[in-house]
Amino acid sequence: MPFYKTAQAPIVSVYESSGKFTKRAAQNEEMTQQEDAAVQTALNILSKDVLRAVSKVYNISDNINDYIFPVPRAVTADEPNNNGDCFQHDELTRFSANHRCLVFQTFRNDPLHVEHAADNPKTARGYIPDAHYVASTDNDKHVLTVVAMDTTKDPPLAEGLLSGEVDEFSMGCICDQVRCSYSKCISPVANSDRDLCDHLKWYKMSSIDGELIYEDCLGVEYQELSVVGNAADPKAKTQALLKYATRQMQRGQSRAAFSLLSTLVSGEDQAEVAKFFSKNAGKLPEAMLRLADKIL
Repeated sequence: MPFYKTAQAPIVSVYESSGKFTKRAAQNEEMTQQEDAAVQTALNILSKDVLRAVSKVYNISDNINDYIFPVPRAVTADEPNNNGDCFQHDELTRFSANHRCLVFQTFRNDPLHVEHAADNPKTARGYIPDAHYVASTDNDKHVLTVVAMDTTKDPPLAEGLLSGEVDEFSMGCICDQVRCSYSKCISPVANSDRDLCDHLKWYKMSSIDGELIYEDCLGVEYQELSVVGNAADPKAKTQALLKYATRQMQRGQSRAAFSLLSTLVSGEDQAEVAKFFSKNAGKLPEAMLRLADKIL
């Protein structure tokens, strides 16, 4: 069973139509001239044929003038994210024989959803026309995605994006394998949760012998971007994460649920909880386990 991953994707800019797509409606972070030029080129050659085709699948407008175009930084290469998942440069630029494209390009034509509720494509708020790999410096390689958001389908979301109140998305992907970063790990590669080494089970984003423990994701396929909660309301965002984690638990995806819930606590707290459960999982009373089930 593939691993499911999510991660924050901050929105660096939002474009809107004004004849040619040269008007930047909102900006949250600095963009280089190279990045800005790449985005504008992508928007100016955006395929209306593709838009018409995806509009039928995602139940979104087929009129390009109904869209605004957020540009999230979807993935940063070679650095573990807050969930302890890392996407290496070699993986992002690997050719995927299954998809006939580079791995980072699997973002293309994926949907934009809310709270990763991606089971029904008709609930999409838009789609991803393009993805760019930016490697201008060795210290900052990343994937920028161009998102087309249908303002007629979700006007409040459009207003939030244009005002800057909504300033990040969340990336969703699957991967076939994960590899432990610890140099002394005897069995670093896992194909399922059952195969995970103890370092990844209990010490992810903690340090052992001065080494940060994280997962390198292998066999990656990007599937969607989502708006998670209300960026202006931390409680609402936390509630959205808990709701999504609950859905993942109901589907038997306990690993994905734990990864999401781990974003709600500090690294030290996460490590403390993980150590406790690694030592006491077999000793917990059934009543506590039932209570945990109700909370989740």
